[in-house]
Amino acid sequence: MSAALVTAGCLLVSACGGTPAPGGADRPTSGPRTSAAPAPSKPAPTAALPLPTPGAAGEIPDTTRLAELALQPGETAGVLEDGGSTHSLDEVEGRPLSPAELTAPCTAMWGLLRQRGAHAAVSQTFDTQEPGSPTVNFLSSYPGTDAATVFGQLRTALAGCPSVEEDGRTVTIRYEDLDTAGFPEDTLRIRMTMTDAGSPGPSEVIDRIVTRVGVCITDLGATGTEPYPGISETPVLRQIDRLRAAQGL
Repeated sequence: MSAALVTAGCLLVSACGGTPAPGGADRPTSGPRTSAAPAPSKPAPTAALPLPTPGAAGEIPDTTRLAELALQPGETAGVLEDGGSTHSLDEVEGRPLSPAELTAPCTAMWGLLRQRGAHAAVSQTFDTQEPGSPTVNFLSSYPGTDAATVFGQLRTALAGCPSVEEDGRTVTIRYEDLDTAGFPEDTLRIRMTMTDAGSPGPSEVIDRIVTRVGVCITDLGATGTEPYPGISETPVLRQIDRLRAAQGL
């Protein structure tokens, strides 16, 4: 495969996402929530490239299979960066969060976005100057019903972490359910606004769409400075198409 895959390493280089087919974690009807800033853009038709062949029933994609299921060249506005490599979680990176870590919302949020507890995970970077195009794609797989559990834990963590200090910056987190047609029920639009101490305005903004598709979670994100539009939904829908086809959903 020609896709460039790279190791996660900064705020944007964290991953998670979610979607079910029918069913999945129920959405909370009450509780703290902050609406994300950008309004959903109208999805455009996805690229007409071949979708992956379905795997065996109950298959949990490994790193090699996830690399095959990731967006391919021509399926997103950006081009893949050169010189990447497959990101395979090591024993420390992949260990599940402890009960104590899960009860600390901000710690849980970062850990889940960094794919803690995943069976396998890859990341993919894009070189693009087009506003709204994704700059990174994270894709992970989980055994059994763990993907649905992780997505529910992420939702809870986001609700409890409206802001956090990270690397000397204040990070403000806003999110909302993304109900646009074509997206699975477990889909969140997240905006992370980074502000340096003493700065009159944001120094960086990360928009991401996190969605669960069966046993997989995908997290596509774009980064920039204000004013910055929300990430385009088209490449996310194409990634969802690929994951659905591969799992027979």
